[in-house]
Amino acid sequence: MLSRTNHSVFIVVCFLFSTFACNLTQIAFAPTPTATAPAPTTTRSPAATLTRAPRAGAPAWWDAQIALPASFNFEGDASRAVWSARDANADGIRDALVRQAQAAGYQVSVITQSRGAIYDLLCVKGQSALAINLTLGSDTTIITAKRVGVLHLSVRGVVNVELDLPMRTRLDTTPGSEVSIGTAIPNPQCARCEYYINVHIAPFKGVGNYDSKPGTYLIDVQVIPGGDPDKDDFRWPIGGCTVTVKETSGAFECKQLQNVNDQTKRIDVNGAWQQPPQ
Repeated sequence: MLSRTNHSVFIVVCFLFSTFACNLTQIAFAPTPTATAPAPTTTRSPAATLTRAPRAGAPAWWDAQIALPASFNFEGDASRAVWSARDANADGIRDALVRQAQAAGYQVSVITQSRGAIYDLLCVKGQSALAINLTLGSDTTIITAKRVGVLHLSVRGVVNVELDLPMRTRLDTTPGSEVSIGTAIPNPQCARCEYYINVHIAPFKGVGNYDSKPGTYLIDVQVIPGGDPDKDDFRWPIGGCTVTVKETSGAFECKQLQNVNDQTKRIDVNGAWQQPPQ
């Protein structure tokens, strides 16, 4: 039998043991704290920064009056104008570019390659012309611009027209089997109306003079002077054609082209073109 003193000691020991066991139980069942990783630090590589040149880096020939949307970044170089942005509103971008070009004094023709996705904008002002392509990818729109030539067209006869038209591409004067000189621009006066000029020469010797006299060169000409192709298609010049091709310019003259639907309707056509330096 325990004495009073021994009994007191026993109570104290039991209390201490009970407290220690309870603490062990709390430690054993306490949830493991979840480690929180620090937020990752985003670092832009120097290469990425260098390739994202500001819009001010556009070539010197680009008309600064045609302002692109602020979301576009310039990605071209001194001779190649390219912009891109994560923007899928191709129609809205097209309309914005047309407004800017018209405000800068350009005559603008819009050619739809794929509705809602691919457009060509041909802009002409005096002897300056730009061809701007707008192409929508999966979620990025790319704008590519280049300088093109200007063709001055003069038509007299049953149709009378005189105006400047942008050329669609740069004329390659490298000698070859053939060459086509001209352009194709829609005329907004009607749904199918267009200005279409094609002077086809074969064989093509490069820079030089050409005459449609038999046995020398074949010069095939087709002109639609702003009308409907089914009604206003002129070919087969009775008076022949002459063409002069230079490195960055040239001219042609064709007399008495006949309307393919009514050969009594005829026109005389003169054209002269000037291309920008490469």
